[in-house]
Amino acid sequence: MSVSEELPTVLPPSALEALAGRLDLAAEKIESAMTDAADRWERLHEVFDVRGAEGAYDLLDRPVRASQDLAGALHDARDRLVSVASESLPDLRRRREDLAARIDAVNIRATAAALDVAAAEARFVRARDAEDAEAAMPRASRERLSAWADQHAAETAVGELEGEIARLRRDVEQVEEGLASSLRGISGGDTVSDAGGGSVDIAQNYWGASQSLYPGGAGVAIGLEERLTRSLSDASARRISWMGRADRDDVRAWVDGHPDFAAAVGMVDPEKAQRLWAQTEPASAAQLFALAPFAIGNLNGISAKVKNRYNRETLDQLLAGDDLRDDYRAHLERLEEELDKPDAPKLLSLFQETVDGSPRASIGWGDIDHADQITTLSHGITEDLAAFPDWAHSAQTMQTEVARRTSATTATVLFMEWDSGDIPEVEHIERPDNGAVRLSHLLHGFRAQNPGTQLNLGLHSLGTTMGAQMMADNPKLVSNAWFYGSAGINGQTAHALERQMDAGDLVIHATYAQPEPTSPDDWVAPIGRMGEHPVDPADIDGVRNFSSEGGIIHDKPRGNGPVVTERGLATDGHNAQRSSLPYYRVNPGQLLLSPVWAALHPWEAPAVGYLDPDSQSFKQSVVDIAHAAENPRSGK
Repeated sequence: MSVSEELPTVLPPSALEALAGRLDLAAEKIESAMTDAADRWERLHEVFDVRGAEGAYDLLDRPVRASQDLAGALHDARDRLVSVASESLPDLRRRREDLAARIDAVNIRATAAALDVAAAEARFVRARDAEDAEAAMPRASRERLSAWADQHAAETAVGELEGEIARLRRDVEQVEEGLASSLRGISGGDTVSDAGGGSVDIAQNYWGASQSLYPGGAGVAIGLEERLTRSLSDASARRISWMGRADRDDVRAWVDGHPDFAAAVGMVDPEKAQRLWAQTEPASAAQLFALAPFAIGNLNGISAKVKNRYNRETLDQLLAGDDLRDDYRAHLERLEEELDKPDAPKLLSLFQETVDGSPRASIGWGDIDHADQITTLSHGITEDLAAFPDWAHSAQTMQTEVARRTSATTATVLFMEWDSGDIPEVEHIERPDNGAVRLSHLLHGFRAQNPGTQLNLGLHSLGTTMGAQMMADNPKLVSNAWFYGSAGINGQTAHALERQMDAGDLVIHATYAQPEPTSPDDWVAPIGRMGEHPVDPADIDGVRNFSSEGGIIHDKPRGNGPVVTERGLATDGHNAQRSSLPYYRVNPGQLLLSPVWAALHPWEAPAVGYLDPDSQSFKQSVVDIAHAAENPRSGK
């Protein structure tokens, strides 16, 4: 006989204290976010005044009260967790440690006693059968009685210890049940499990589910955002399958009634997209190509060659229609011209923005499906496909120059899918947040199609805000990033990036145009840092600052040959490429006079931008990107 009860799991107090801290932080974020939303809602009457719709002003009252209740419940839960961590768990853990220390000794004693009984019984039998049994029996009998007594005492100790373990188990379960009961006020909370993995019945689990063995333990939580993303992905995949086999008239009618679906296709999970494309029958593929080519072209995770073929058909269909605005048609025609050139790039996505119908796209140069390295460039505020020719020149030049400097296979992608908004929105985070989601799907698609590729980013202005948020939300996805004239990032994102850099998973480079007699400083970038993303990434520990003031490019030696040096031009302001806009060359105090200034200085050449192929910042980036391709673990 030995101790058969397994010891119950008792949480370390630090686990509950950590969970309490997370609840407290969540409550503070909820309170802050709802306060901000309520403050904005109070200004609704400034832009919305419709007779009969006065109730709109009160629509946020119930959500505000609900958020206050939830925040209060989170604070109460925090207090309960801290109480249990400080009052109940220490005693339970002490009892568990004491029991654990006694188990081996009790089991050893029980095993030894059983062996002693067997030996004493054998001696008693031998003594009984011996010729001198009368003389040997008394001693053998005493030894047998003593062995039985020792075994009884050992078995009693086993029973007592099992009883103590059972009492500890009941006490642990009582604490867990009490804790679960006190957490019921957290409406929308995750499913709670006890330490043994059993479910503690709490009804409010519609925000997600946790596979943790106990509250605060390691697990995989499915939150509201991820659940919605999965739902959108699954629904989009089912709709694409339907489009390939349904009646052609039904498909046309549905596509005409859902112009936003072309953008939603990009949210399909890349692995699901790969399976969807692999299972598409030739007849279904032909029908999709004819009726809804965007449904395949905008999938992330499938071959760039396939995406390009279907997106080119989407482009042809858009240009053949008669409902395009003249300026949007001009944007698409310039895109078509680029795609018709020798060594043309691949059209990786194409759709119309839901709000205004403006075209959005991603375009790639190089062998994207097999590249050792893919560098993705993205724009900042106010820019869209109208700026495509200039950005295409930068992207294509970067691809050519990086490929020239390395034996690795490289590709360069231009991400122009996100709507970066207009100047009044530069201080806010909504547009960068939305762009970060789209960019993450594009990059995850590259990784799904080409698992070993190194992913890098080159980001300008508000694009740095967008890209930084994406990297914070997707750790270890990107290896290197270059920030040009950053509009800032928020504090939480800054901490996330700093942790990635500390771990050696990410290298970030940042640059700003600096005050020089021939190069006015970048006075535009700080405007973006006056709102919801105030942190200058150049101030984050670990970020590598590089110059855009004009000068020598710091190259890396290659083999035994000499280090070839060259010079780059200074960046004249905040612009990404060459620009004739006068405010890129003047100081803020002169901004209102910029038309006059431009008229009086007609001889001024266009201002050099950060990503102008002749600029120091561009040339230095090319050198560093090529070096990263040659040294894929350089950030470790």
